[in-house]
Amino acid sequence: MVSLFLLKRCKLVSRLKSLDYDIVLKALVSIGYAVNNQKGSHIVMRFVDKQKYTTLFGCRKNETMVVIPAHKPLGKGMLRTIIREIDLSVEEFNKLL
Repeated sequence: MVSLFLLKRCKLVSRLKSLDYDIVLKALVSIGYAVNNQKGSHIVMRFVDKQKYTTLFGCRKNETMVVIPAHKPLGKGMLRTIIREIDLSVEEFNKLL
């Protein structure tokens, strides 16, 4: 018999699907990040519009720089790391898409 905890955990994991990096870039631009530079396959984004972020999500501690690997697709683990760095939940990130 499968426990209720494992069922809930599986649902949480399945809410996040792997995405291409350009979709993630568009989502981050929509909340106030801008592309700073790119070196090889890594795109560095800098937080430039704090007012846009605070109107959407309130005052939170978020990273000023985020590195996005230019891979198609980005894995779930990498997406979770990016979401954690910008201090959003998976649900909030999915609403941006």
